[in-house]
Amino acid sequence: MSDAEREIVNADGECTHMFFSRELSIFNAMEPIVSDLFEDHYVKTGILACDCEKCQMDIILLALNHIPPHYTSSQTGEAYIKALYQEPQLQSDVLRELTKAVQVIKISPRHS
Repeated sequence: MSDAEREIVNADGECTHMFFSRELSIFNAMEPIVSDLFEDHYVKTGILACDCEKCQMDIILLALNHIPPHYTSSQTGEAYIKALYQEPQLQSDVLRELTKAVQVIKISPRHS
């Protein structure tokens, strides 16, 4: 198996192969969406108990781990996904996960 070929086991236990080109990059379009909403609703408003970089990163990562990823390899795909997340209900879903993450990190920050 080459570096660009990966063996994947699907939910049925069957092996499949995925091929990755080194020229294409895979991108989770939710990362900038979550970061932008976090910035607008938490950082700019100054309502965080701790606004250090480590806590901010932990909040974003925790929220991303509870939001379905939307992967793309093109700017067109990223624009499409960002357009979907202009819908108020989807933004509300992201903000709900951010709020939960803020509360978790407030209770248990990873710094002293």
